[in-house]
Amino acid sequence: MITLYQFEISPFCDKIRRILHVKGQPYEVREVPVSQSFRAIPRVNPIGKLPCLDHDGHRVADSTDIALYLEEKFPQPPLFPTDPKERALCHVLEDWADEALYFYEMALRFTIPHNARRTIPKLVAHDPPWFQRLAGVAVPLLMRRVTRSQGVGRKPRDMLLRDLERHVRSIAGLLGAREWLVGDRLTIADVAVFAQLACIRESDEGGKLVEGEPSVAAWLARVDRSTQPSR
Repeated sequence: MITLYQFEISPFCDKIRRILHVKGQPYEVREVPVSQSFRAIPRVNPIGKLPCLDHDGHRVADSTDIALYLEEKFPQPPLFPTDPKERALCHVLEDWADEALYFYEMALRFTIPHNARRTIPKLVAHDPPWFQRLAGVAVPLLMRRVTRSQGVGRKPRDMLLRDLERHVRSIAGLLGAREWLVGDRLTIADVAVFAQLACIRESDEGGKLVEGEPSVAAWLARVDRSTQPSR
């Protein structure tokens, strides 16, 4: 039995849900309320991060480690290429998505007021009303601190959007006339980059940039269709 401990709107949790869908593995979700996360997450996983996967009592934390674990336990259909160069490129793109694009989605969704007003209620939907009211003020402050520490949050909005435009254009360039980022089939690179870019697209600014690159918008739709639960 597979149990996924998650924050529903986290791109990393979305990444793992989609991998499970591709692998055709049934699972149950345990949503961790944000108000309980400081106590609940360390009990689930000593690293203190979500997602965390429990597979028959064996727990794995960190989305990259979970992805590798699921590939090992459920190798079909494969998400990691066997060709060394393609596998290495998948690693680089997954890491770029997780460690760079992530901070753009965080800055766009949580620190720009008109986007934050839509996103924060989703984040705290499982929390009590008093915490939901507090989150409207506290979450943008926390996210600004995190993104400033990383560096993206120190940039003026127009500079941040120029950087993001280059990222989106680079995805278009990598795709070219192909359907997938690496090789001729869906890989972990597609799933990881999709998870972050889908969150970026939820912001007004990110949505305009993505729709401005038709090949990227079409690729997002293709990945989305390919990673939905089987019926």
